[in-house]
Amino acid sequence: LLQTMAKIDIVHVPYKGGPPALADLVGGHVEMMFNLLPGVLPHVKAAKLRALAVAAGKRTAAIPQMPTFAESGIADFHSDSWYGIFVPAGTPKAIIAQLNSEIRRVLALPDVRQRLAADGAEPMGDTPEQFAEQIRKDLARWSKVAKEANVKVE
Repeated sequence: LLQTMAKIDIVHVPYKGGPPALADLVGGHVEMMFNLLPGVLPHVKAAKLRALAVAAGKRTAAIPQMPTFAESGIADFHSDSWYGIFVPAGTPKAIIAQLNSEIRRVLALPDVRQRLAADGAEPMGDTPEQFAEQIRKDLARWSKVAKEANVKVE
């Protein structure tokens, strides 16, 4: 997405996860990476890494001085990351509603919100229907990006 929108040439280096890529970035073996904020935040705070921009649609409370890509000149660039909780297909709606209610209750607790914010995460706690819509939108968006970039599955 960045390569296409910024019209720059970036060589993708595949890694088996964020930690090995992060080790190579901190070690100076690669020049940049995209990663979830909780994984890089300790290195940014220790001045081992320099954060250039947050890929979310808005600034993060964990590093409020870090601009978004849009603020840095790449309009409409955003790549929000999220975690979700899934249950097997066919789970009764009453169970889903109860799980959602309890998860939202926990995410609203001040100590939980504070802990997540310290790690650079912002809880959303949407409804199952809103979450399903987010997944549909992301699938459509990233499918288009992959097609435009001629990404091949190996």
